[in-house]
Amino acid sequence: MLKTLHGLTLGLACLLAVFGMRQAAADVIVSVEGNVATAQILLEDGGGNYYQADATITFDSPINLTRESLNLTAEVVDPEDPGLTVRLPLNLLGAPVRVDPAFPVMITVEPPATPHLFTSSFDGPEDGTGVLSFTNTYEIEIHTHELVCTPDSQYRLFKAPLGGNFDDVTSELAMGSVRMRGRGGAFSQFLPVIDPRAAFGVATGKILVLNLRIVVAALSDLLRGDLLALLGKVNALLILDVGAAIVALDELISTISADAGTEIANVWNALHSVINDAGEMLSLAETLRFSLVQLQGTTPLCQ
Repeated sequence: MLKTLHGLTLGLACLLAVFGMRQAAADVIVSVEGNVATAQILLEDGGGNYYQADATITFDSPINLTRESLNLTAEVVDPEDPGLTVRLPLNLLGAPVRVDPAFPVMITVEPPATPHLFTSSFDGPEDGTGVLSFTNTYEIEIHTHELVCTPDSQYRLFKAPLGGNFDDVTSELAMGSVRMRGRGGAFSQFLPVIDPRAAFGVATGKILVLNLRIVVAALSDLLRGDLLALLGKVNALLILDVGAAIVALDELISTISADAGTEIANVWNALHSVINDAGEMLSLAETLRFSLVQLQGTTPLCQ
């Protein structure tokens, strides 16, 4: 009898240990080293399905970068949730943009505006406020083995303001099994999706968005005219010579980068007291470049 009770107790302890490990495993662990923040993500959907990924955010020049000041979280979403699908772009000519059930994970980065008082464990430069800020852009990479990358992959990285509409910000796809990269000049929510839309339509849409962003930016008339002229050249060459359009776009990117911090505002902070025109324009230009390379068709998407 005692032997039987001992066995039952031991078995129960093992089950509790395993259950506890599984519960503890469903988490997001963020670490910071220098200008790089890394998140190890392991989520469970309530039905015993686990989703794993690594998210890496690399900054140009961050201030007060810590786990707390970044405030990165992740959650499992329902791919069929109307509240989510309505936030994705329409594809009137074909299959919809959708979340792959194999990896229904949304990442949110929402740095708090409240200073972290008495913080003394900063891993990088600090100004004493504890409020995150950075110049120009950051690059975000989401790496998961839940998805498989192919040379004609339709996987893309989308970004949205908190609760807003999602748009494509992909700047690169790479093997392993899928590595999605994108740039940003402000923070938001990130969602890996399947995007079956035609590359030409996506590229023209990105040109329109970048054109509007240049128009509303705080720029001199001379600089604004130069940037719009270069973007107009990209648009004009889109049908005639995609390679030449990419060259013109690279000149646009170089011009924005050269004037960032002098002629173009290039700082973002969690207080939202400044507007990062340079970072936003650069991130839009980089994802446009990805679409042009895709349209050119000479380089496989996943390498």
